[in-house]
Amino acid sequence: MTFRSVYDNQHDILAAIVALHCPEGFDADITYGNGQFWKGPVPKPPHCFDLEPLEDGVMMASSVSLPVTDECWGSVVFDPPFLTYVKAGRQHKDGKVKMTQRFGGYWTYQELAEHYQGTLQECRRVLRKKGVLVVKCQDIIHNHRMHATHVNVVNWAEQYGFRLKDLFVLPAKHRMPSPQKGTQRHARIHHSYFLVTEKQ
Repeated sequence: MTFRSVYDNQHDILAAIVALHCPEGFDADITYGNGQFWKGPVPKPPHCFDLEPLEDGVMMASSVSLPVTDECWGSVVFDPPFLTYVKAGRQHKDGKVKMTQRFGGYWTYQELAEHYQGTLQECRRVLRKKGVLVVKCQDIIHNHRMHATHVNVVNWAEQYGFRLKDLFVLPAKHRMPSPQKGTQRHARIHHSYFLVTEKQ
């Protein structure tokens, strides 16, 4: 069977990642949310964490400070928020915007960067050598500037001792409401990435 880099749903991407890089499945999901990743064929990891658990069996913890021992896992999934200009932060309490109710977000891109980098540093601690970290991310426009988050994540990951092993692209099935007002200045971002990295 040949695996592709582009699929139209995240369940096929996760299945491809398992087949190619995590044959025993994932050990942990450190930003579990409502568990959408695990409603397909890939089994839910035995260890699941979130800032505000929405389901039984999910432990309350931040991805930058996990209550586990060093080098205890072989694979981790990190699916953080990607939206900025969210006043209520990652707490899902911005009642005006449907997307932030579901996913949360950050006020500035710097806050996003600090969360991502802090999590990479923590994953360096909890993963064994050659352990796999999968990061789902999306590029964004913030303050009229393009931020290629997938490029930034690869560079940040290298700083913390990871190397990029693989990359998958997920085109969006539905267009999100545009935050832009007035004249369009940038191409509309209509896809996200699954970056597969390995601890060195």
